[in-house]
Amino acid sequence: AVVSTQSTWDHCVSVFDIPRRRRAKGVTTCRCTLVGARFFQGHSKISAVDVKWHVGLTEDTHLVVLTTDNILRVYSTEEPACAVSSYPLFNTDSIIPYLHCLNVSAGPSLLSAQAGSMVSFTFGPVIEEEEVVTVFVLEENSDVFILTLPLDNNKTSGGELKGPLKVLPPDNENYELDACSILCLQSNPPVLVVATLSGTLQHLALLQDSEVEEEESLYLLETVEIELPGLVEEGDSTQSSDEEVSAISLIPDPTARDRYFVRHNTGIHSVFLPAVQRLEHFVKAEDGELNLECECVAEHMLCVQPVGAGDPTCLFGGTVVQDPMLGANLLVLISNAEFISLPIRSVHREEIPLLSGGDKTSHCASTMKQVHSQLFSQKLQGMLARSVSNPLLRCGNSAGLSQKALLELLMKSTQVFREEYIAKQSKARGELLHHMSLLQEQQTQHKSELTELQHTVSELTGEGEKLSDRSSRISKRQQLLRQRVSSVMREVQNLLPDLSTAEISFKEEMNSMSRSLKSLQQDAEQLHQKLKFQTKTAKNLPTLSEEQQDRVRAILKENDNQINSLVTKIKCANAQYL
Repeated sequence: AVVSTQSTWDHCVSVFDIPRRRRAKGVTTCRCTLVGARFFQGHSKISAVDVKWHVGLTEDTHLVVLTTDNILRVYSTEEPACAVSSYPLFNTDSIIPYLHCLNVSAGPSLLSAQAGSMVSFTFGPVIEEEEVVTVFVLEENSDVFILTLPLDNNKTSGGELKGPLKVLPPDNENYELDACSILCLQSNPPVLVVATLSGTLQHLALLQDSEVEEEESLYLLETVEIELPGLVEEGDSTQSSDEEVSAISLIPDPTARDRYFVRHNTGIHSVFLPAVQRLEHFVKAEDGELNLECECVAEHMLCVQPVGAGDPTCLFGGTVVQDPMLGANLLVLISNAEFISLPIRSVHREEIPLLSGGDKTSHCASTMKQVHSQLFSQKLQGMLARSVSNPLLRCGNSAGLSQKALLELLMKSTQVFREEYIAKQSKARGELLHHMSLLQEQQTQHKSELTELQHTVSELTGEGEKLSDRSSRISKRQQLLRQRVSSVMREVQNLLPDLSTAEISFKEEMNSMSRSLKSLQQDAEQLHQKLKFQTKTAKNLPTLSEEQQDRVRAILKENDNQINSLVTKIKCANAQYL
């Protein structure tokens, strides 16, 4: 489907459905659907400013239209007569009290007149938790607002306008009065591109505000100016009027998040942002330093007015077409109803080192790698890198062009080819020759080293053969010694006597007696120690006299008689009971 902002009625939006199968010859019939035709017929002063497909929905059946009354309307191509939903892009809470003080009714036209003029919008990231998609709206004075649209049109979530977003660092040059287009690069964090009518491009990163929580701010990364009128002007005093100045539209590149295209009446520019890759790497890493000192790379791809305003050819639109076989191409439509296909080249991205910064260089690096730490291919790419390029030139009828303009165009193109192509290629050729001489010297050195290594290998081969012979002789000698030792062991085993059963039992008895003697010897030593202790203790005890000893004997004898009598009585008693 192709969207157009011009149709049978002025300021209307139409959708063309181009069939997949087309005729080889003849005219192909397309279906045209007018979106909001009744509304635009009834409001002739209102026109469409910007139109985009709703990216948050699964099916491409909804269009989001920004009109001059600062209202964002959502239309369905299945029912294009009326808008599915609309979102005013002005703060009614701050304007309505002011109008009530003046006793003026707050109509939609008056509210939009009090607010600034919205000129463009772009879709940002989708918030899955809240089921809304972020929309960035650009005002003419370069202010950026945030609006959320629901992913389901039946829901009433979203629709709240926030902003304008604060731009840091604060500077008056951050706010231009001729802003015309905005684009959000789908990176993390999102990067916004704001374009002005004068050809100024601002790259802004959307980050959390460090001062106010839960608020976002825009951080200016860089400002780029591109050349719009063409490569050569007809005269130095020629000035383009306001009618000749065309709005710039920004085309996203679906093949690369860090590249986009700038379309204007005079041609196409390609802009590549290396800072996007560094921002994404910094967000994924837990710590580290952020280095954004890198300039973007702008390339002039197509110029349809190479001699300035004298050429009536202009560019109508462009889009990126992806084909599985042909790859990605930028399809451009110019004023003479001709399509130009520009192949999209892949971008050479820099390799960001790990934050850990470990040294992974091999210890056995060659001399060339030690001298040239940078790869030679990267060095050649840096030498052949062009700051200025000649775009594809395409103009209309050249009969009305002056010879002076054509000569100036030829001289400037020749100068660009001489400075950016021939001179750099000559320098690269000299570097290649120098590199070849170094490689030849290194080859000669390697050949001499290889000759020495071959001589060393031959010597080592001879020494190896000698050692092999010696090893074989030693092995044979060792085998003979093993055989002699085995025979000696067999002879010794044969000479050992054989014991009978009685001898074996007697040997076991002797062994047990030996163990018993050791045990008796230990017991005797213990008794001897006890005897010595008792003898020593008895010497220290007091002695009894003869009279005392007789008395003790008499007492003991009496006790013995009593015990014997008691034992006799007990035995008699037991006998009686039994």
